[in-house]
Formats: sequence, C-alpha cells, structure tokens
Amino acid sequence: MPSISPEHLILQTRRLLTAIHEGDLETYQALCTDDLTCFETDVAPYRIEGVEFHTELIAAVREGNGFADLVRFDLLNPVVQLYEGCGVVTYTRLMTFCSSGQPTFRAFNETRVFVPQETGWKMAHFHRSGAPT
Repeated sequence: MPSISPEHLILQTRRLLTAIHEGDLETYQALCTDDLTCFETDVAPYRIEGVEFHTELIAAVREGNGFADLVRFDLLNPVVQLYEGCGVVTYTRLMTFCSSGQPTFRAFNETRVFVPQETGWKMAHFHRSGAPT
C-alpha cells in the first residue's frame, strides 16, 4: 500500500477542487475512484454513486464557464486523519466570487475520504453541506 502524508492529502484535495473549478475532467477523474459516492445536500437529497455523475457536471461547468466569477477558494482549518487503508480530510471550503466589483462568499463543510489504489491515493467518498458565511 503506498504511504501518504497529511500534507500530500491536503495538496491532493486542492488539486481535486481546482480541477472542478477549472472544468478539468481528466484530472478529476484521475483523482477519483470509478465507484465514487457522495452526499451533496444542495445537489440531491440522496447518495450519488459513480464518478460519471460528477464528470458530467464538470463538463457542463467547462462548457458554461460556471465558475468564471470565482476569485479564490480557501480550505479553512483542514484536518487529516490517517488510518490503515484510508485517509480522511475535513475542512470548510470558503469560495470567494466577484461579479460587478462586489465580492460574495459561499462556504461548505466538506469531508473527503481517500483510499490507496495501484495508481496512488484516490477519493472514494465525499460529503458536502452548506455552512454559514
């Protein structure tokens, strides 16, 4: 099983989020397991299964330029828990948008679970819910 450091999992989480924001399907897919599962309260009221669901959303973002107003994102208070066979990253993601010269913010509490695969550590599950800003 490939070893991993907490710092590497935080960097991997940042790469994953950057791929989402930039519409980078290839990177997102490379960082996720095919059987990815998630709970996203603002997307669906039930568990979503399969990486295809998200690659289709990311493709729509790429085509529609959905994050054009995103100025930056920050991972607030990230914590990494490492166990045999899995790593868990929890944080609050603060997204800063700017349209018409006025900044606005959105925040989400997120948990991302990574597992070792032959090609490296990949995200197998995540949970995202809104947080107050």
